[in-house]
Amino acid sequence: MDFEEFKEVFKFCITSRTLRRIRGDKPHLRNFFISLTFVTSTFVYFVLNNISKIMEDDNMDVMKVLFTVLMCLGYSQLLFKNFAIVPFHDDVESLSDWIQGQYLQVEEDEIIEKVSIEEFEKALKYSVLFFKIYFAIFTMCAIFVPLNFAFCDYLVIAIPGLHQETTRFIHKFVTIIFTVIAAYWNIFADSAIVFIGIYVIFFMKSVNRLINIFAENPEVPKRPRFLIRIIEKHVEMIRILGVFNECMKFISLVQLFFSTLIFLSIISVIQIYPNNPLLYIILASLISQLALLCFFGEIIRSQSEEIFKNLYQTNWYDLSVKEQKILLCMMANSLQVIGLKAGGLYDISLMALIQIVKLSASYAAIIITFTQK
Repeated sequence: MDFEEFKEVFKFCITSRTLRRIRGDKPHLRNFFISLTFVTSTFVYFVLNNISKIMEDDNMDVMKVLFTVLMCLGYSQLLFKNFAIVPFHDDVESLSDWIQGQYLQVEEDEIIEKVSIEEFEKALKYSVLFFKIYFAIFTMCAIFVPLNFAFCDYLVIAIPGLHQETTRFIHKFVTIIFTVIAAYWNIFADSAIVFIGIYVIFFMKSVNRLINIFAENPEVPKRPRFLIRIIEKHVEMIRILGVFNECMKFISLVQLFFSTLIFLSIISVIQIYPNNPLLYIILASLISQLALLCFFGEIIRSQSEEIFKNLYQTNWYDLSVKEQKILLCMMANSLQVIGLKAGGLYDISLMALIQIVKLSASYAAIIITFTQK
């Protein structure tokens, strides 16, 4: 897949996430996803209506309660993540324009041009690879979860005005359709943010590579524009990270909040039904969602820290006073490590993933203990 083909997929993914079209696109996609949002909200109401009916039943089925709660949390997460990023559509679109602009930009220095081309080719390669893997994971969910709903005895929705027992086929058909829609909507919506994150990371890697080349190659410091272009790219990197962080602060908070609740629910039932393979498929897909977010936060933080270290290891003492001042400015800007923050407060890293899984497992064990008593 070349960049032109990838660009069309990328724009579709952005529309599915922000519910607004990219500049120059036709409005029919925006209208489609807005309509889908209203219909999905209605489906969530059906799930909540079923939960109220379950609570009135004296003989509650644990698996029925689990899948009903999971459906409610899963669809709510999808909707709230979209709502959380809608106000930042212009920022997302500016990041999309920035990515496209990088392919059109031509550098005067051949070394900078070579490094930029190589890193963005890697970004495209890993974006396509991620999309294929993520598509395969959620396609498995789109197959096995609907099959489970088709052959199980319980219903996870209750449509007002329709009796559940006499209209079981309608209830199951609606559930299966929306499960498949949610799986593929989730693929495209999450991919929009992941694609941007991948390009941001490889842009940071290109800045680090240029700093290392400047430090290791004795001929490079003699190029008058090389160091100037490094600091220009460094400033651009800080700006792009600021915009990306602004886009991610609420959507990441929603992801962390709902992931904790979903992990708590599903781990609780895995302890009761450890031999049900469907539970492990759902758990794997949920962990992949949260792990992606935390993985990006970890890489962005490590790349940000590496910039200061690489600047410090340059032969700054062999440079002119003017070039030393430039390096000093870059080091001052690099002192504050830049990373993703959920809600602008909580650091997103692999440690956050471990803490959420541990917290969910601990609370699940407590719930099981008190339930059994």
